[in-house]
Amino acid sequence: MGRHKQHKPRRPQAKREQPTTEWFGTAFHSTEGMYHLDVRQSGNGILITSSPAEMDGVPAAWALRLRNDDNGQGLTDLGAALASGQKHGIGMDEGPGFQTALLFFPDYPEEGIGTLARVRTVDGEDGGTFERRAERPMSLWAEAGENLRRIVPLLGPDAPAADEVEDCRLCPGCYRPVYESAASHTLIGAGPFPVMGLCRLCAEGTTLRSVREADAPIDPQQRAVLETVAAAMG
Repeated sequence: MGRHKQHKPRRPQAKREQPTTEWFGTAFHSTEGMYHLDVRQSGNGILITSSPAEMDGVPAAWALRLRNDDNGQGLTDLGAALASGQKHGIGMDEGPGFQTALLFFPDYPEEGIGTLARVRTVDGEDGGTFERRAERPMSLWAEAGENLRRIVPLLGPDAPAADEVEDCRLCPGCYRPVYESAASHTLIGAGPFPVMGLCRLCAEGTTLRSVREADAPIDPQQRAVLETVAAAMG
């Protein structure tokens, strides 16, 4: 299914305390830069955003909303699978001649890397097609799973259904998803033009320090934003 990508070793992820109903982590790829995972409450469900992720072969942010239709059992099972590094699947959709499922593959496409994917299968055909996929270090999936399980008990039955995924923009300094409801959404005036929509870590200079410590490559535009903010901070 899908295609295999050549991976280089990842450097350790950055960590930071988060509000009780949200968490995010970052991994540094030795050639491709930063990979983010964001886990947060969305109404009475969970929103997992992978940035970047592969969507029909094109890098983009994947915002995956999982409903809480069974008093949290399905979400808890997913969190446990991510935390323990166990293969797991959830049925997503079914139509005439096809099915889609959310699947977690530990140590795939190589040892130490796990893949969360939306996979479409067609009746009568072998294998399936990856419609969405996010590859991250197993340690990052494990941390996301532990925090997912921590958030599930906080999903009160009175929370709105949140049928639509909340809009977000990507932080210009690191491409982490920044949601309108997140405390990290910020506005910084720097240089001749304001730098808008920075996440808290980029605004505080933490991202730039982490990039330098990890000696990780980043997009030139990202680096320009981070260095502009650092100069404004003095």
